[in-house]
Amino acid sequence: MGRVKQWALEQEDHFMDKMLEVADRSETYLSFTSEMEGHMDIVSHLSISAIHDMMAETAGKEAYGSVEVYDGD
Repeated sequence: MGRVKQWALEQEDHFMDKMLEVADRSETYLSFTSEMEGHMDIVSHLSISAIHDMMAETAGKEAYGSVEVYDGD
């Protein structure tokens, strides 16, 4: 694996750890995303859409205990 790809994966892991930490203490999705805005530079190599998808997935898993929620699709 190339150094840049390895760096990107490490940054994504670091961001994931931060998301889990913040999600654990956040009472609402808004407070979670508001705090995470200050950490988005960790994964600046990703699109804003990808970052928001990661945050939504992490917050959902924290809220529902890793249970898949049926969304009607």
